[in-house]
Amino acid sequence: MLAPLRRTRRLLPAVAAILLVAPAVEAAAAAPGVLIDETFSAQTTPANFGFPAGAAVTGGVLDVTKGMGKHTTSVKAFDAAVAGQRTLELAFDWKTAITSSSNKTGIELRDDHGDLVFAIAATATELRYGLTGPVSDSASAPDSLDPAWVKTTFDRTKWYTVRLHLDFTLQTVQYTIATREAAATVLASGTAKVTGKNLAKLVACDYYGTGVQSIDNFRLTVPAVAANGRLKGKTVYAFGDSIVYGHKYPRGFVNFTAERELINLTKYARNGATIGPAGASGGQVVTQVNAAASTSPDYVVFDGGTNDAEVIHDGNRYPIGAMADGFDPAKFAKSTYAGSLETALSAMRAKWPAARIVYVAVHKLGSRDWNTQLALRAVTLQICQKWGVTVADVFKDTSLDTRVDSQRVAYTFSNLANGYPGTDGTGTHPNIAAITAFYAPVLTAALVRS
Repeated sequence: MLAPLRRTRRLLPAVAAILLVAPAVEAAAAAPGVLIDETFSAQTTPANFGFPAGAAVTGGVLDVTKGMGKHTTSVKAFDAAVAGQRTLELAFDWKTAITSSSNKTGIELRDDHGDLVFAIAATATELRYGLTGPVSDSASAPDSLDPAWVKTTFDRTKWYTVRLHLDFTLQTVQYTIATREAAATVLASGTAKVTGKNLAKLVACDYYGTGVQSIDNFRLTVPAVAANGRLKGKTVYAFGDSIVYGHKYPRGFVNFTAERELINLTKYARNGATIGPAGASGGQVVTQVNAAASTSPDYVVFDGGTNDAEVIHDGNRYPIGAMADGFDPAKFAKSTYAGSLETALSAMRAKWPAARIVYVAVHKLGSRDWNTQLALRAVTLQICQKWGVTVADVFKDTSLDTRVDSQRVAYTFSNLANGYPGTDGTGTHPNIAAITAFYAPVLTAALVRS
């Protein structure tokens, strides 16, 4: 699910690794884009990614905690361009060579005051991760300064991909740990409050015993659109089908976005729902709207058209139709997709006139007829423009296209594995990798600009 990141090597100059230099308070935020993109295909500058000891770039990866003793550390400091950021996306691949349950090594991300941002470690039998723990100056790693570990079983022979969404305005971290393989298994995923206030250092820790760790594909980026706390406390009602609901996993892309931004979410979406009068098990979106609370939210988020594309193409149950002239509900052809969409939007506007409405155009679907998708998209965008609806356009603004079989395998699921969305789905339902890489950023951007 979480494919390894293979991109052109790019690394901003780092501060000398032995001495941490606190970033200036007035450090200007870097423009959206890549801060670090390191594949370790060649020696880095500074050498060994800035670690002063216990590290080596070899065989296309960075090895750390090499030859280090019990309770020792080695610190790589990030420069002010990194430490000055309020919102960051970090992904890296990680593997341990530990063979004994009596040994434990790991890496920690900390701020310039020593507060924890995230940590991952392992013994031979347990993978551990942490988001809270004591403050540490990272001069050593005694037991008393261990993060508060969450423990899970794992296969130590495998590589793991860690993805983090770091928001230092809200002091939250959204995290996913998954195996690095096409049929990836998620070991952990969630959102947590942290005490860390910036990203200042990466610490290689030998907690006890010995054990080399390897790091690869270290990619740190600044999101193109970061809310930076502007959405905190906002209210969202979410309507639509299983892509909004989450299919067999109730934590869909709107949930992930709400967790990231500390939004208050109420979700009315149902699996199998349609915009048009399909008579499907999930009913119509307008029915969800009519049943929702009358108290106005700040935002209404909805999707639609995925199940319509299926029943229109395969069952020919109703026509797509066309946008009506004007805004009189009596003129909407409710027996068509277009008329049903305008009916739903009219109900939203009448019920919550002050709410901002966001339509989510889902990704390019390998599971639906392509021409039907295009026809539904054309009339939907036309109607959204008429009604002043903001479009969170995953279809256009991302590369997610499950007509490409490798993307279908990596980014969609049909069933759960280990309690989380798996991989190798039909091409319809985005898994956590797709949500975090494509859906949540696009929805966040739409909410910010709506």
